Amino acid sequence: MIGNNIRIISWILFGSLAGILLACFFYVPEVLFGLNLYTFLLNIDFLPLPDSVIYNEPFQFVLHIIIAIILIAFVDLFCRIYYHPYQISLIINVIMSFTFFPLYHLAVEKPFSAPLTLPFIIWLLGHILFAIIIAYFVTLLHKKKEY
Repeated sequence: MIGNNIRIISWILFGSLAGILLACFFYVPEVLFGLNLYTFLLNIDFLPLPDSVIYNEPFQFVLHIIIAIILIAFVDLFCRIYYHPYQISLIINVIMSFTFFPLYHLAVEKPFSAPLTLPFIIWLLGHILFAIIIAYFVTLLHKKKEY
């Protein structure tokens, strides 16, 4: 049981770090060029929640980190069956990148206007980088053999 607890702690640590790095990657173009990818990453205004929750940036950020933790846990567990962390993580994240378009259309407040080409390319690059970071962390987890 102790090994499983260490594994969960590792997921939380590595997932949080990967999520923070992705958020930072999207924060830079937002600050430098006004391309609101960080805002878009955290956006949940399409969910049927009270405004006090929807527009609460710390809550949005924690939700983003929880998703990153779940993703690293999924990749780690899947790698026990099929050990190809970079392939698994890249496939998942490329698929996740294409949620850009439905999420953009669902967003009540649009973070940027058409054309969407540049925002999507940066979004895709950020998620590819995120995939590589997750795969690297999963590789570290498997080297530790903390099953």
